Amino acid sequence: MKKIYSSLLALSLTSLSACNDDNDVYQTEQNVTAPTLVSFAKLDVETYAAGPSSGAFVTGANGIFPPFKGQPVQGFSAALKNGDGTYMAMADNGFGTQDNSSDFLLRIYQIKPDFRSKTGGTAKVQVMSFIQLKDPNKLVPFTIINQNTSDRLLTGADFDPESMQRTADGTYWIGDEFGPYLLHFDKDGILLDAPIALPNPYSKGKELRSPQNQLNKANINYVEPLVQQSGGFEGMALSKDGQFLYPLLEKPLKGETTNQLLISQFDLKKKAYTGNYYLFSLNSKASNIGDFQMYDDKSGIIIERDASQNKLDAYKRLINVKLNDSGKTIDRTDLVDLMKIDNPNLLYGTARNGDIGTGSTFSFPFETIEDVIIENKNTLTVFNDNNFPGSSGRNAKLADDNEIIQIKLPKALY
Repeated sequence: MKKIYSSLLALSLTSLSACNDDNDVYQTEQNVTAPTLVSFAKLDVETYAAGPSSGAFVTGANGIFPPFKGQPVQGFSAALKNGDGTYMAMADNGFGTQDNSSDFLLRIYQIKPDFRSKTGGTAKVQVMSFIQLKDPNKLVPFTIINQNTSDRLLTGADFDPESMQRTADGTYWIGDEFGPYLLHFDKDGILLDAPIALPNPYSKGKELRSPQNQLNKANINYVEPLVQQSGGFEGMALSKDGQFLYPLLEKPLKGETTNQLLISQFDLKKKAYTGNYYLFSLNSKASNIGDFQMYDDKSGIIIERDASQNKLDAYKRLINVKLNDSGKTIDRTDLVDLMKIDNPNLLYGTARNGDIGTGSTFSFPFETIEDVIIENKNTLTVFNDNNFPGSSGRNAKLADDNEIIQIKLPKALY
């Protein structure tokens, strides 16, 4: 059943609680010998929030067709943990492209999963409120969809938000794929700085742009695109000391022959790139990455994946990484195969006809797995992006829900 949730444009939040070792829910879990599913929840694919009707420029898929009465709560491309157990989940750019998402409003939703575990839980997710991203101070240097309105609400035709961090001052930093840009918003979603372009570490004084870059499209200081289509910022880690962001491109640069992805270092105090950069080597079975989070100032986790869905032999993994010197390839070690997770308590629940990967070996067979949260040294939370309504990874005949899983590791991260 479709649901409409009331909205709040301003939201007061408690602090981020990643790496919290005192969470009683996790402490009650027994030791495991392999990555194990300990919690499961899902947000119904047809969940809508208040707002203008949307989907005018898409055809629909998997039995779900526009116009959509409101704004779909879907496509979580980034997520953060709040101190009260809720999460901030950022919707993707909308319906998949720059051209079809002008009526999709960019938002960060506050959600509350009631995880199903071995001790109970409904597996349902409550949408509580949202932050609307906007540019009332006219800091964006190109024409946006809502250019001549007072609020200048941002849409999926303006930016493609794919990664997110919240700093100690309560503001949000978002990695955009179209520019690619770093975007800085206050706690109420108001843009605080003009979009920050990505410098080219191999060519001093020049920036890296994608084919979707809005300044290029307007022929403003045109720069030959070296970032691939849909290859801009996809993951972005925050160092534990809060000093640096590490935005990571989703794909190799054009002409790159070594299958390596660029990670750049950004100084939050100076609001400027430092010039330091690092390289992540993709596995030969992978096509791109989905997220990057850190648990100390050098070490973290990257989601690495292929482009398949609804296949039990797919490549979807969490990779433990460690930064080396600037300009060097970072160390990597396999951490979790998301296609082979122990599920002794059968936490998915009742499988529908055609569902795959729901048994005692649980799988996450989605094309776009885009969120990992480090809950503590033993527990990770992972979200899928369901590409509303286009993805059908869990069931070839049904649109994907937004699934949220928690995995306990057999060995502590730190």
